[in-house]
Amino acid sequence: MPRHQEILLAAERLFFERSFDGVGVDDIGRAAGTSGSAIYRYFSGKDEILAALFSRVLDELLVRSGRPGDDPQEELESLLRGFIELATSHEMLAAIWVREQRSLADPYRGEHVRRLRRFSDRWVDCLDRSYPGRSREELLIASRAVQTMLLAEALRPPETRRPAGSHELMLRMARAGLKALETGRPQDS
Repeated sequence: MPRHQEILLAAERLFFERSFDGVGVDDIGRAAGTSGSAIYRYFSGKDEILAALFSRVLDELLVRSGRPGDDPQEELESLLRGFIELATSHEMLAAIWVREQRSLADPYRGEHVRRLRRFSDRWVDCLDRSYPGRSREELLIASRAVQTMLLAEALRPPETRRPAGSHELMLRMARAGLKALETGRPQDS
């Protein structure tokens, strides 16, 4: 495994266990089997390491969610499954992404926000085609609520077991939550 990957894996485990603020570059170096100063051959510091982990989250989501499609319900299913798969196959990475948003420093924050906005736009477009007539703000709220619910599974203690069928339960809950967009349309003011 390339050294920069070893560093990222070590940082992922440490950020998950102790938080971004609770870990120093020397800690990451020791966990990766090198010195803290050797980290600087690959990364400018732990801020860039966190940014690389955040990039990996978005890359994973894009791959797992597939390409946009003509059928909004099929696309929505892919988006939902992408979040569930991230939360259950990359628990530490997903948990770091949820917990450490405030820790992402500039200039990395700007690039992450731009990429995240493109992904959010995809969700909003898909929801708009699935539930027409809702405002962009309502669709953003719905997408964030469902995404947060699905990622919450990654915040479970790692030693706890998931019951059989938990993926399908999470999917049913997400679908049921989005059904709220069909009813209770706000009245014109």
